[in-house]
Amino acid sequence: MRPFRFSGFRRIEVATSIPEVKSRESSVVGGRSSYRTSWQRLIAVGASLALVATVADVVVASGLRSWLQIPAGFQPLTTPAVVSVTVMGMIAATAVFGWTARTQPDPIRTFLVIATVGLFLSWLPDLGIWAAAVFHDTTAAGMLSLMALHLVAAGCAVAILTRFGLR
Repeated sequence: MRPFRFSGFRRIEVATSIPEVKSRESSVVGGRSSYRTSWQRLIAVGASLALVATVADVVVASGLRSWLQIPAGFQPLTTPAVVSVTVMGMIAATAVFGWTARTQPDPIRTFLVIATVGLFLSWLPDLGIWAAAVFHDTTAAGMLSLMALHLVAAGCAVAILTRFGLR
């Protein structure tokens, strides 16, 4: 401990060495991360992620359709469309997380960057659908609802994969 003095105050001692907390087992070998993870773990976590994100997206989509009175003819917010796109997205997110865990020195930080960029890129087709009115009954409320589902799924992916994807 080193003494630290304030002018006009008593002597205060401040601890200057704090033991480092290590929350995940890792090392970098030859420039590559060796975080301890397995494909079995990623498959289990990815399946759980797909289930949680799909349920969340279906509930949010249903609520937004009814609350904002989005026309039934807007196909991207139907339950089958939401389920299929969410499951595919969560499979892709799990694969990307697995790659970052195996190859990057700081996989969680790398995954957060990739997920953020991926979220913004995922909105580009939605904006294109809106501009071109590809689907019957395309409305601003429908498109913003669809974009909100991307945010829900991305939030689920980041929360679940970064918490449970590594040992």
